[in-house]
Amino acid sequence: MRETSSGVEQQRPYAGPTPVEVASTSVARLPGRATPAPGVSPPPRARREDERRQAHADSLAHERQRIAADVHDLIMQDLAFALARARVIAEDGALAVPLASGVVAAGERALLGARSIVSDLLARERRPVVEAVEEGVRIAARHVPLSFDADAVASASQPDQRTLDALVHVGREAVANATKHAEPPAIEVVLSHADEWRLRVRDSGLGFDTGGATPGFGLESMKRHAHALGGSLHVTSALGVGTTVELTLP
Repeated sequence: MRETSSGVEQQRPYAGPTPVEVASTSVARLPGRATPAPGVSPPPRARREDERRQAHADSLAHERQRIAADVHDLIMQDLAFALARARVIAEDGALAVPLASGVVAAGERALLGARSIVSDLLARERRPVVEAVEEGVRIAARHVPLSFDADAVASASQPDQRTLDALVHVGREAVANATKHAEPPAIEVVLSHADEWRLRVRDSGLGFDTGGATPGFGLESMKRHAHALGGSLHVTSALGVGTTVELTLP
């Protein structure tokens, strides 16, 4: 109660804060880190935490894409090849002898690829770029003769892990596509580095009409790797002439 000029006035029960009071105090009362008011920058510590979380999320997204690309390049393509041959054998047993060796070889390559992926996940040691790219493209070439030139890469040149992953994946995928679809007599791979990394994969196989081609996982994956690092990917081809895939990364 409180006294007034006209006597004693009963004090009304407290009904809680007004909307204005709530608006002015609710941010500070939220559990955890307070949300800054409009127009006010978050404190440096909060910004660093947000940046750390974003960097972690980006790293996880990159790793998922890398693993998906490895599974596609090293396992799925050979399994698809083996399955297609096995279906032909199932329909016509007379073809078992000429086709069985191809099925076994594809299965062995898929198993080798799976072991490589598991080993890479356990180790994740950065390998020399020339060694990593050459091994990847030679595995993808299967039985097709392949020449590899990295003379324009200095022995001390080594990209960061994401750039290395992109070079390995694009080289491997481009060679695998040529081996699978182009029937090339040979494949040429050139890796160079000056101000930027360049990878060229060229075959003299069947070629295709780039205007009528339907992009699949492989081509889209190569483009995604290039663009994610601020690079570019160009594919040129002509029927009966062959195909060239050129990757440029900063």
